[in-house]
Amino acid sequence: MIIYKDKLSIELEENIDVLKEQIKQLRNLKKAVISSPVYNLLDGKTQMIYKKIDIEVRSRLDHTKNVSKIAKRIIGRIYDLCSIEAISKTEIYKLNKQKAELEAEIVALAHDLGHTPFGHNGEAALNEFMQSITDEEAITKIIQDRVKYFGVEYEEQQGHTEGFKGKLSFEHNEQSAMEFWKIVEQNPGAFDKINTKRMITGILAHSISRVPEVPNDLISQIVRQTDKIEYRNKDYDEIRNYIVFKEGEEDLQAYDKKTSGERINEIVEDLANEAVRKGRIDDDNEALKKCKRLRKKYENIVYFIGEDGKRGLLTGDNKERQQLIYKRLLEYYYRNPEKIPTKSLSYTYPIKSENENKRVLSFDLTKCEEDTLIQQVINYINTFTNKKCYETYMRLIRERTVKGIGYGIDPITEHEIEERKQGEIAQQIAKLRAKDIYKGIETHTDQEYLAILHSKYRRFVENDLTDEARAAIERNRVVHKKENEEDRMLLSSMQEADAKRFDLEKVKEKYRQAQEQGEQEEK
Repeated sequence: MIIYKDKLSIELEENIDVLKEQIKQLRNLKKAVISSPVYNLLDGKTQMIYKKIDIEVRSRLDHTKNVSKIAKRIIGRIYDLCSIEAISKTEIYKLNKQKAELEAEIVALAHDLGHTPFGHNGEAALNEFMQSITDEEAITKIIQDRVKYFGVEYEEQQGHTEGFKGKLSFEHNEQSAMEFWKIVEQNPGAFDKINTKRMITGILAHSISRVPEVPNDLISQIVRQTDKIEYRNKDYDEIRNYIVFKEGEEDLQAYDKKTSGERINEIVEDLANEAVRKGRIDDDNEALKKCKRLRKKYENIVYFIGEDGKRGLLTGDNKERQQLIYKRLLEYYYRNPEKIPTKSLSYTYPIKSENENKRVLSFDLTKCEEDTLIQQVINYINTFTNKKCYETYMRLIRERTVKGIGYGIDPITEHEIEERKQGEIAQQIAKLRAKDIYKGIETHTDQEYLAILHSKYRRFVENDLTDEARAAIERNRVVHKKENEEDRMLLSSMQEADAKRFDLEKVKEKYRQAQEQGEQEEK
């Protein structure tokens, strides 16, 4: 049976026994996702603000739960708009609606399963690590696995055709789809009546940068938009006290005065009506334009670069240090795969204190023995929370200091941090130059563009930020300086230990030579 409303058509399954079995399996799959280690570990990964300053900090788990609730509301509202009096009260209609709501919930719950610690900072570092891999055999095996998970069509869209010899990249939407598929595989036959492949498509399609084309499936379209709805409204709540509204932004200020719940209610209604009117939900939809300008305003605040080339001064991210720590850990376990645990571990590092009693299963290598070493390392490190990354980093530095070269990892140096900051500035200069070239106007030297960036930064801090925001920036600047100073002290301790070890080796060598000389004289 198919029901129509304007340009939207919804196909209803008419076999009640089949529907009931599908709903039973969907409920079990939802339970499997929310009880999985990768899902629960999202509670130890921050969404936007890295450290608690004066506000409530959200975890990526908070984001995921909200996305699921909103997606369920949108598909439910679409069914209500499409209901026909003759069938809307029937059991078939009610079961189909329940099935669609569960599908939307599951895709939403799974869409960020593969996200890294440190958010997109960790993702950037992991991408660098992936691009450094040159093992052709491993790359071939990874692409074969990707075809199994994502399908040939998706892989061809990513340029992974037969005989691919290039570099791989890391994207959290793809890792999320892999993690979801593992949950399905661990329960053979348990989900054979539901379309898990379609759910994989929805998880992949939530990332517009990776999947620019709007998917054909309505559930995928809903989750794709719901992810944006949630972070464009709830993330904003974390920093709304830092924003100054200026003349000409009265409409934004009026929108700001609404609660995130009120804004989301409006958008849910608009998206549901748009789906009915157009037969699909496009990326360029009227509903999201309401919050797009506000999102742009707070994005400028969150991602601005200071005069020293540093980002993350408002959110608390010590961006360069986070990326280097994460990269160090990846490289260490890739070089020393025997250090990856061979049995399950447990630890608890939630963002919110009320969850401290929860114990979260972190990793079990036996579940990914068939994966390449690269994938095993990624699977393991991705179970780390923000705090676990820092603790492991410190432990491995102590190991390097105590045991010497060949063990643990080296501390981060000021040179590495400065190099990353300069890279950020270079990217911003390149963007300014590209804009000028596109507009057909005269370009400037790097120094002139740098002066423009500094001028923009000063105007931005003076005009767009509240006193509270400026205070938060200074607090975070002090914290970051202290963290970087800690790295300098760790480096100094390591070098001191190396020097003592070197002196001891010289004494041992002299003693050995003296022994040899004495033996020769005796002869």
